Amino acid sequence: MITCLGIARELTNSPGRESDDALILKAVLEQVDGLRIGTRLMTPEQADREDLSSFEMVLPMCEAYPRLMRLKELEGSRVLMVNPPTSVLACYRAEMIKAFEELPQLNFPQTELRPVHSDGSFAEPSFDWSAGLWIKRGDVHNTTTRDVVYARDLAEAEAWRRDFERRGIRHMTLQRHIDGDLIKFYGVGPGQWFTWFYHDPASARRFPFAIDELAAAVKDAAHSVRLEVFGGDAIITADSTVHVIDINSWPSFAKVRDEAARQIAWHLSNRLKDLRLPPDRKVHRSRAAHAGKPAKKTGEPAKELRP
Repeated sequence: MITCLGIARELTNSPGRESDDALILKAVLEQVDGLRIGTRLMTPEQADREDLSSFEMVLPMCEAYPRLMRLKELEGSRVLMVNPPTSVLACYRAEMIKAFEELPQLNFPQTELRPVHSDGSFAEPSFDWSAGLWIKRGDVHNTTTRDVVYARDLAEAEAWRRDFERRGIRHMTLQRHIDGDLIKFYGVGPGQWFTWFYHDPASARRFPFAIDELAAAVKDAAHSVRLEVFGGDAIITADSTVHVIDINSWPSFAKVRDEAARQIAWHLSNRLKDLRLPPDRKVHRSRAAHAGKPAKKTGEPAKELRP
């Protein structure tokens, strides 16, 4: 039987979301178990002591760098990982910024990466930040409410820089504040399924926007860091522009857990199809899909076949 392992997120990386993070992973494994796939759920510490090469599929929710580097050794092996460690590492803010900046079609707020250590006072960013500045740790997304903070002036910015320095954070990002409606999005694929909602419906001004533009931006952002199961944040401004500001691996899906679990399980089932097929059938699977179709006439251009 094919076996699927879910590795929970570190408690330190789930501030205020410890139960929600665990519940979505459990819900997905329950759905997968119904597909006649054996499942196991482990804490990160338990997984550290296991030989993970014995599983056909691993779902790593964990985010700690040493753990991801150990899992990364399995990439390219027979073990299928969703999301793979390289994708989770690509969501570390410093790497995510690089990926987003290579997408000219993606609206991403002006952002600078810089070391936390400073020999003098806080240096202003090169962009206009008269509307305020978001200061974020440069690696993992959030371990405490002090990892993503808003500064109104230089004094506040310097105070937060010193706080980062005291906590041993090496890099930070400075991001221009974008005024608009903050929305949360979730997705699978990318391109299979996605949904969104207002972060605070009561205060949302509900600026109009094209849902297709949001879907396209979400898909592009997920593709840039090679995520299959993801969530993130976007801002809709008064002129209806969609600005993606963040993306991350394996969010909690708290408000849409049941539907998300079904969609993720469907995605995993499709990803596992090749593991169920004998080796000789894997080679000819794409050809079999065209069996029985009439042959093309001589001179008719052939269409590209995609697996």
